[in-house]
Amino acid sequence: MRRKVLQDFANLFCQKIIDLPSGYDLATFAHHGSGIYTANVLTGECIFNGSPILSLRTCRDYREWLNVQLDKHGIQKDGIKEVTLRIKVKLDEVNIKSSYGHQFASAHFSFDCQSEIKTDEKSYRGSMTGQKAWGFDFYYISLYGSLPISLPISSNTSSL
Repeated sequence: MRRKVLQDFANLFCQKIIDLPSGYDLATFAHHGSGIYTANVLTGECIFNGSPILSLRTCRDYREWLNVQLDKHGIQKDGIKEVTLRIKVKLDEVNIKSSYGHQFASAHFSFDCQSEIKTDEKSYRGSMTGQKAWGFDFYYISLYGSLPISLPISSNTSSL
């Protein structure tokens, strides 16, 4: 039972990134640009193209969800050694508009997500790719104060 549950969690982490990403994470992706984001869900440590960045909101949300689910399924938390996400993000069609004193921002996001849950016995991996257009203005302004005139959209990475 434990193996099936943990594999489902690994698959679900990527599915949630693709289908319903955090608006705050979308704002972070827009701020830093296209590239590879690595997140340690248990510690909150996040890296963008090899350099540390502030923690993605997803780390906190997934950690809280995971703890509840582990309790629900009777799985010992100390058996979970590491939970990581590797998200390759490509931004296109970034639009920033102003109208009647309000700013609006959106972009087309392409994701290639890989997750891994390491236990004391085994590693469980999930992966998924997808793309969608999303608005992120509210979240960007909440995190960074205001929208810039333009955003970085690529960072020396190959396309998805």
